[in-house]
Amino acid sequence: MDFAKAMKFLETAKSIGASKGVEVSVAIVDAAGHPVLVARGKEEAWHGPYMATGKARLAAAFRKSTAKLMEQWADRPLYPMSLTEVIPGGVTLNKGGVPIYENGTCIGAIGVGGSSPDSDHDVARKTVEALGAAKPGTGKDKS
Repeated sequence: MDFAKAMKFLETAKSIGASKGVEVSVAIVDAAGHPVLVARGKEEAWHGPYMATGKARLAAAFRKSTAKLMEQWADRPLYPMSLTEVIPGGVTLNKGGVPIYENGTCIGAIGVGGSSPDSDHDVARKTVEALGAAKPGTGKDKS
């Protein structure tokens, strides 16, 4: 994931968020969870970039959307809680993170914050789909 690609994802997510009436915070990380580009949404939402980065980092670590991970771990709440200390930089245990694929390989992830968890996931998912970067073989983020 380079800066130019990250900027396309960020701008697309901001546009999709704006179309829903939400000023989203967006984070794009590389496949190892390192931040490439982060932008705050609402001026007063100082925590937004941190939340978005944590969602992106979790999606990159597991190569799955955070929505799917939260569903997968619903009956094992201690497991995801342990990840907050294990994964460097921390993670956000909430919907809104989606992995980004290129040529069948995960190159990073996007994290979105600023609205409800379902809305954040919708913006992240639609961004990845709009840029043709969903998980291979799904056509959409089914991960």
